[in-house]
Amino acid sequence: MKIIFIHGMNQQAYDANSLKQHWLTAFQSGLSNLHLDIDLNSLDISLPFYGDLLSKHHLYNSLDLQTFLPKSIAHLHLPFHLVGHNTCIDQENKPCITSLPTFNPNHSETLTQRLSVISALTKDHAFRELSMFLNHYPKLHETVIHKFLIETYLYLSNPDFMQEVHRRIMCHIIPDEDHLIVAHSLGSVITYNLLHQFTNFRIQRFITLGSPLAFKVIQAKLPLPICRPPQLHGDWFNFYSLNDFLTAFPLSEAPFNFEPPIINQAIVTLINNPHSIMGYLEHPAVIKSIMDTLKCKK
Repeated sequence: MKIIFIHGMNQQAYDANSLKQHWLTAFQSGLSNLHLDIDLNSLDISLPFYGDLLSKHHLYNSLDLQTFLPKSIAHLHLPFHLVGHNTCIDQENKPCITSLPTFNPNHSETLTQRLSVISALTKDHAFRELSMFLNHYPKLHETVIHKFLIETYLYLSNPDFMQEVHRRIMCHIIPDEDHLIVAHSLGSVITYNLLHQFTNFRIQRFITLGSPLAFKVIQAKLPLPICRPPQLHGDWFNFYSLNDFLTAFPLSEAPFNFEPPIINQAIVTLINNPHSIMGYLEHPAVIKSIMDTLKCKK
């Protein structure tokens, strides 16, 4: 079975080889933490790269998360209950799957270190509240995406850019062969769209990491009706982090309440960078979902 990794936005600092190595490093770390002795060279892994297309269009991402923060955070509800604990509350009243430790109070004894963690959690909380607010106002949300997330806006609104991205990915997909797709962030939107446009390949499992598909402004740009991809022959696993303000929501409400249902799992990712691929791809639940798929096809 072929594994296809689909990356998200803001990867212009990499080229195809260095970004693939970045993902493989996270993947290997996750395998090692579960004491799985897997030779990555024995796996058929591809990572289509489209991060250079912004430069081709003479554009760049200008997202500065600090600009979203209020000048005073005294009025914000600080999630102090999270500090020093590797747990969270799932919106569906299911237990959150804990990750590898990202903060250990025994390893952060100084006030500066503790304040740094509190600051990171506060930012995550503030950004998540902003995302929840914007999701109720799609036009405003689209304006924010257009201004700060130009790569996402380009893909959703520019057919030429979309086709170029799709061509990059389809070069790595083999007709009539089984595939496992692991898509992060914008990559999950791209893959969902691609799975509805092409019909000559099989996907045995679709794994989305930190997906923004729950946002209405994203859904409005996708072909309707939104439904389960016809090329998907197995499960759809969606991993999301409540601290990840870009993707802190499960894909469980309409229009994603189709059958068979998406398997949503809340996890804890990196405190300082909750949207990073490292926090998702290293997570034991994500590693297990990948390896279980490969075992089933042996």
